[in-house]
Amino acid sequence: MWISTTEAVARLAKVHLLGENQAKRVLRAGLAGPRHRVGSASFYDAELLDELLARPRCQDESLDRWQPFIARVGRQRPLDLSAGWEDQAAVMARDWHLPLLTAFQIASRKPLPLVATLGAWTVFTADLLGLDGADLRLRPAGEWSADFERTWLPIENGPTWTIWGEPVTTPTSADPLSARYQEQLDAEREEKRLYSTARHRSLARELFA
Repeated sequence: MWISTTEAVARLAKVHLLGENQAKRVLRAGLAGPRHRVGSASFYDAELLDELLARPRCQDESLDRWQPFIARVGRQRPLDLSAGWEDQAAVMARDWHLPLLTAFQIASRKPLPLVATLGAWTVFTADLLGLDGADLRLRPAGEWSADFERTWLPIENGPTWTIWGEPVTTPTSADPLSARYQEQLDAEREEKRLYSTARHRSLARELFA
């Protein structure tokens, strides 16, 4: 049975609490099967959508065991789920600009499992070997990935990326879903830098007055 985009979005929102735009991204990506066009309208297979909604939550035991690097697939990262692993990896590897602390965490645990999600569902896995500047260095995932395939992860309302079990370092005031996220992030970092510099100067004046 075919259902309309509006109905499919409503079902995604009800079960996984997704916003309209996020639900539409899940549908456009093909997680609920290919869309069927009739004129300007799009329809989706209700059985395939039910199958997606029935996928289980990833077990906490797996998350705690592997402690993966979890990356949300943002609007500006056009991941083609029908493409091969190499093509998907090229999209997922680009432009992360991770903090130095995170780079050290990755280096100390390489290969670190990487799980990419869209609408909370796992859509891509890889071994994270390190960083090449702002890009991730990836290779096909090991046997660990079987624990994450066809599951959803409990992090979709969290930051753009996180390492399971590690403190969240993404600034809380920057909106990970915003198209201006990087701009917001840079502005917040600069504000913190200026505050830190001003505080140091103030302390120096007090000490040496």
